[in-house]
Formats: sequence, structure tokens, C-alpha cells
Amino acid sequence: MKIIAARIGVILAMILLGIFLFISGKEHAVFIENKGEKYTPKNAYYILDGKEEVEIKKKKKKREYIKGVNHTIEVRFKDADGVEKKIVKEFKTKMGKKIMINAAMIESDSWLKIEDLKK
Repeated sequence: MKIIAARIGVILAMILLGIFLFISGKEHAVFIENKGEKYTPKNAYYILDGKEEVEIKKKKKKREYIKGVNHTIEVRFKDADGVEKKIVKEFKTKMGKKIMINAAMIESDSWLKIEDLKK
């Protein structure tokens, strides 16, 4: 009886480990664009999850791949008055969702769009 219980315990532990590794290792595509409604900076710079800084030009879109669930993005740009701004935001990814981040609108509430993937 102890042998059966030990085997069932090992099988359940392997299943839970597999689920955890699947969720934490899942790669997500994140689209980052620089298109504002009122003002769009000429160049914006972003750092995704502490990696290297990337430049994104006015009215352009870039795709990045990230793994895991919790993420941070740091955006740096010059506003309409020429003042350098640096904003850090946190977001979570979900399976089966498309993530769009607007660097030009990072100060507003509509900086992040999460949509269902088309099938």
C-alpha cells in the first residue's frame, strides 16, 4: 500500500511540476507601438524586463517575445514641451491573449490593450 501511495505522489508531483513549467516558460508576443492620440514623440525608448534599451520611431510598431507572467516596461521619451520623461509600468500576460503596449500613451489608462487571439 505504501508503494502505491508513493507512486501516486510522484505522479502528482510530476504533473504539478509540468503545469508550473508550462505556465512559467510560455513565450508571449508583445507588440509595442509609438502612436499617440494627441502627441506622438519623435523617438521613444523602452526597456522590457530589464533587458537592453530599444528605440522605437514615431508611428512604428515592434514585436518582442517575453516568457513568464509578471513583467515590467520602462519607457523614456520627450514630451511636447521637450521635457524628458521616464515611466515604469508593470503588467501581466495571459495565455491566449494578444498584448499591445502604446509607448506614446503610457501616461494614460489606455496604454495596455489585451485582446483574444483570432482563431
